[in-house]
Amino acid sequence: MVRESTIEPAVAAPAVASVPRSRIAHAFSVQLICRALGMLASVVSVAMTARYLGPGRYGELTIAVAFVGMWASLADLGIGTVIVRRVTSGTGDLERLVRVNSGLSLVYCLPLAAAAAGTGLLLYRDADVRVMLVVLSGQLLMLTMTTRFEPVFLSTVRFSAVAISDVAGRLGTLAMVSYLVAVRADVVWFAVAQLIPPALQLLIQGSAAARHISLRPIFAPREVADLLRESIFPIGVAVVGVLYWRTDGVILSKVSTHSEVGVYGLAYTVAFNTLVVSMFFLKATLSTATELFSRSVEAFSAFLRRCVELMYFVGVPVAVVGALLARPLIELFGAREFVERGAPALAMLFVAVALRFVTGTLGQGLFACHQQKFLFRLSIATLAFNIALNLALDKPFGAVGAGLALVGTELFGMVIASWWLRRTCDYRTPVAFLLRLLVPTGACVAVALLLVGHHVALVVTASAAVYLVTSVTIGPFTWSSLRTQLTALRQRKVVA
Repeated sequence: MVRESTIEPAVAAPAVASVPRSRIAHAFSVQLICRALGMLASVVSVAMTARYLGPGRYGELTIAVAFVGMWASLADLGIGTVIVRRVTSGTGDLERLVRVNSGLSLVYCLPLAAAAAGTGLLLYRDADVRVMLVVLSGQLLMLTMTTRFEPVFLSTVRFSAVAISDVAGRLGTLAMVSYLVAVRADVVWFAVAQLIPPALQLLIQGSAAARHISLRPIFAPREVADLLRESIFPIGVAVVGVLYWRTDGVILSKVSTHSEVGVYGLAYTVAFNTLVVSMFFLKATLSTATELFSRSVEAFSAFLRRCVELMYFVGVPVAVVGALLARPLIELFGAREFVERGAPALAMLFVAVALRFVTGTLGQGLFACHQQKFLFRLSIATLAFNIALNLALDKPFGAVGAGLALVGTELFGMVIASWWLRRTCDYRTPVAFLLRLLVPTGACVAVALLLVGHHVALVVTASAAVYLVTSVTIGPFTWSSLRTQLTALRQRKVVA
């Protein structure tokens, strides 16, 4: 039963033309392929960096990256999401809104970078960490300018430039890391290498976006104030979300050793590389979700459920097989000093990533159905819960405690978001789908256990192949069910 008080009328605003489903599929596949190539480069660069620096110095680099990463939440201010919603609902002009956002970005990028560097210098006393904090604050200048382009790609569902810039940035980082290891460079230079991806993203994405619209900044205080008022809850969600992902590393850095932070940083990097599947999928479906809700609550609920099913399909084997292979994976990336504490931490983080596939989709669903206030409150509650768990677990258990805290807070967020969406738009957790998913999951686990002792790349490849083949053959994602879902998407009706 849908409550009238939480659903805005479907005819409240004229909708723009539907984005073809083929373009969504193309956008998702292009990004996935390019990111897969980029991840190969990242895998090598992370392994080289971790093995060369060791847990202690790698921990120093992780501290600087995590701290500056918290400030990155302010690079967008939530305005990009608001622009996409206005454009897809037919209430805003894309070019005008992007140009206004460009003017705002030019005004606050320098103060943002200065604030990040200044607070970091006050909080940390380690000389290398302080230098790296200043260096990495330069990322914020470039990220602030790059976020202006995102609404262009989200609204048109064209992500080739995004994918190419990602690959180029990772390959550039790999090249510089290889050089730094060869010349036995100091840890500070590895922070400089982190500036390559945002620099290339700014160049490539800016050139691509300029072919669609004018990016020349407009300084319009009234329009900026209007955007900021509408984006206050997306801003809050974004800030709280990034704080949530980075707080564990920052708290760990204050209550534990650099080595423990380095172990957690490596495990975090390995596990969260898989999260790109969810990130790309959410970017490719945001405009469709907001458009569907403006037309039909029933169609929106069905679309959300199918999205959640897909994220479960990807996330469950990541959690199960990733946890089984945590030790050989951490051995592959790091030196022996990482293994003892890194393996259990990596196992926990794989579970957290799998849960995040689902919670991220549910969070986007809350935004698309205009539940920003609740999403903001839930984000604050989740952050508070995460901080409490980290304060309780990080000191006695180190990196493993931080991983446990992340798993607990992801479960908390998923349960609450599912409950609220059921009240709002009659969304229901796909229990039957999860039960059917046990069959291919069991098959891939059996393969992983049978191949214990072989190279981890072989085990991962074989497990993934068996998982996909079993699913296509038995379910839940058979060829016939996929065709049925695609047909249903094409035939959805517009609510009068």
